[in-house]
Amino acid sequence: MFRLLFNKFFTSKGRGSRKEYTIKFFLILFLGLTWDYTEKYTNNKIIEFFYVFFLGTSLIIMLFQYFPLAIRRLHDLNTSGWYVLLTFAPFGQLLILWLMFKKGTEGPNKYGPPPEY
Repeated sequence: MFRLLFNKFFTSKGRGSRKEYTIKFFLILFLGLTWDYTEKYTNNKIIEFFYVFFLGTSLIIMLFQYFPLAIRRLHDLNTSGWYVLLTFAPFGQLLILWLMFKKGTEGPNKYGPPPEY
């Protein structure tokens, strides 16, 4: 699990599996929801500060590594990583989500060998 979460953390070279993408995607979603919940419902200011600081730092790191992760996942589908820019278009995120859960290319493609964990 450690290799799956921290292997190729900020690199966009190579290919990424569906398993890697879904685990990291839901981890980012969980951190974001936890941060939102903590920010709204915590009454103790000292605990809130440290908790929000920790979650905020973790969330920023995870968001910065999301784009290389999405690029590697698109490489596994044998498509260009530039399609990640569709996430900024209206309804582009739905297309990216559909592509992210699609089965990757069997065997090696132009972006390298299949991911192994």
